[in-house]
Amino acid sequence: MDLVNAYFFSSPASVFVAVVTFAFLAVQAWPRKQTDKISYLSTTDEGASDFSVSKEPEVPEGWWSKREVFELERRGLFSKSWLYLAHISQFSKAGAYQSFDISGFPVFLIRGKDSKIRAFHNVCRHRAYTITRKETGNSTVLGCRYHGWSYDTTGRLVKAPQFDDVPGFDKSENSLFEIHTLTTGSGYVFVNLDAEEPAAFDDSAHLALEEFGRTAGAGLISRFIIGQTLPGEFNWKLGANGRQFNAVLEQLEQRVSEAMPPSLAAKFIRMITPKNGQADSSFFPSSFFYSFENSDLWLSLTFLPSSETTTQVRYDLFSSSSKVNDKESDLVNVVEDVIRNLLQAIEAEYRSINDRPVENSPSTRQILRMIKEHSRMERAIGGQILPAMHKPKGSTLFQQAEQLCKEIDCSGPGSNGPTSSRLDW
Repeated sequence: MDLVNAYFFSSPASVFVAVVTFAFLAVQAWPRKQTDKISYLSTTDEGASDFSVSKEPEVPEGWWSKREVFELERRGLFSKSWLYLAHISQFSKAGAYQSFDISGFPVFLIRGKDSKIRAFHNVCRHRAYTITRKETGNSTVLGCRYHGWSYDTTGRLVKAPQFDDVPGFDKSENSLFEIHTLTTGSGYVFVNLDAEEPAAFDDSAHLALEEFGRTAGAGLISRFIIGQTLPGEFNWKLGANGRQFNAVLEQLEQRVSEAMPPSLAAKFIRMITPKNGQADSSFFPSSFFYSFENSDLWLSLTFLPSSETTTQVRYDLFSSSSKVNDKESDLVNVVEDVIRNLLQAIEAEYRSINDRPVENSPSTRQILRMIKEHSRMERAIGGQILPAMHKPKGSTLFQQAEQLCKEIDCSGPGSNGPTSSRLDW
């Protein structure tokens, strides 16, 4: 016993181990606040943060499946709301781009040579053909394959074969239609499709996201690991209410922890450093953010409608550490598997959605408020209001000639022209 006592009280390493062990056990025993399930922050619906089915909201007929409701959501919500699309770490160098479809509006984000992230409608100004054909890529010059019009990373038209001598043609007036873009201090990239002055960015939601960034370590130095867009056969609102996502969080935590288990030292550091702990947040209308416990990993998940019955689900996994972990490759199949299970669960729920009432949630109320307000404005003027529609510039003669050409040949494969509903602004 004397030898044991002599060792434990004379060895500096042993004293350090004893102190660390004591602190570890103390932190484990200390009561910690349970993290609430993800729910939307809304400054327009104060005092109502919990789901309630005591009174069904007065939703329009065909809430889950009618084209008319979806078109109203396009005009009254997705055409004038700030939407999360990506994190700045997904654009590592000039020319890096990522394409999206937002309720039928094809758009893309691209990093310029000045390191600024910009957004544009993904349609050529000549014949409305797609500019970026891949979901992700890298090019400092983007060209339309139809007639060879080319644009730089600022959207400026730099090449228009056979148009230099056309009367009334001005390259400077035929740049890509730019979209309002906002990159927060933590690197989250948002867009607003409104062609006019957009609504102010929600300060309370912005602060909540920045707090999530501080807690999760999700900032400008975050490193993109994996991500992809998956199709879902359901109405976007069913995924955007967050209930099914909350249901798979425990499974997601467990699967990620098994694929990339944290060391004892990492666990201890995370416990005594709150900014690296578990956190979650959301951003209306359809984005969620989640950081994993005892890990430097965090996830974004966004539901973007393609139609009234289909949704594009984009997920991206990041690390707040610049150091690459050898086990990160194991996460590719793990995260995809869990997200696919999530989509299957939502699809199964959607198939029986008409059998139960619509939840009177903050998200539902905010969607209703926006589309009802837009519908009232349309009734007041006796026609549709199309916030995302850009008005072309240029001489009247050139515009008339262009319109005639579009009506003749814009219905071919690959076109997003006037005969296509994809640009039915």
